[in-house]
Amino acid sequence: MSLKIIILAGGKGTRIRPVIGETPKILAYVAGKPFLEWFLSWIKNWNLDLDFEILISTCIGHSNIKDYCESRKHNIQCIKEEKPLGTFGAIANVAAKIYSKNYLILNGDTIFKADFNNIYEYYKKDNKDRPLLILKESLKNERYGGYKNTDEGWIFTNKNTNTISLGAFFISHENLKKRWLEKTSINFDPKSINENILQEMMIDKDCFGREPISGIKLNHDIPFLDIGIPSSYDESQTYIPKIIREMKLND
Repeated sequence: MSLKIIILAGGKGTRIRPVIGETPKILAYVAGKPFLEWFLSWIKNWNLDLDFEILISTCIGHSNIKDYCESRKHNIQCIKEEKPLGTFGAIANVAAKIYSKNYLILNGDTIFKADFNNIYEYYKKDNKDRPLLILKESLKNERYGGYKNTDEGWIFTNKNTNTISLGAFFISHENLKKRWLEKTSINFDPKSINENILQEMMIDKDCFGREPISGIKLNHDIPFLDIGIPSSYDESQTYIPKIIREMKLND
């Protein structure tokens, strides 16, 4: 059975809106082409040792993203939220529609350098039936909520700790469903999810902030960038191609 990779691309992109206008963030141009093209090259350069299928969770800008994928003949399904559901809600919406034993969740604005084959093997051997979050040591964290390590595992905190999430994690269908039902009491099906969520459900606060998860922490010097604010979007024009190039050279 193939791994389902869910790319989260349904956000409003409020902070970068003054720079890219109404363009969905995942289609914003980076070094001459839509960021999605760099994102797909990034995934390709992992050289995963298993079959996988790519799904994009969309909301605002759904038609633009879907039309673009179809025009480029990308073999990608775009799964729409009927209203903004938040990251936790968006993931549940996709997983309730398309089953996979395991999912890899990725923020659709973030690229970093890592060995995903090794990380997936670590996840399969963890034997705790809980998510495995990819973390990074940060020498200076001013933008992100952080994670703290406890005797039971990693847990989200709103404080700016020196350990941050890279917006990527593995989770099983069963564990995702379990966490969803414990938090919301909303049936785990697309209709119920889209109709009954009254406020956006966030993966950090509403899922990972409730009980410990597993984590694998990368060094502070690993290449990493998200394009979510104007300054990082400007930096991405040279830095994103550099990350992709380095990963390809290290095949």
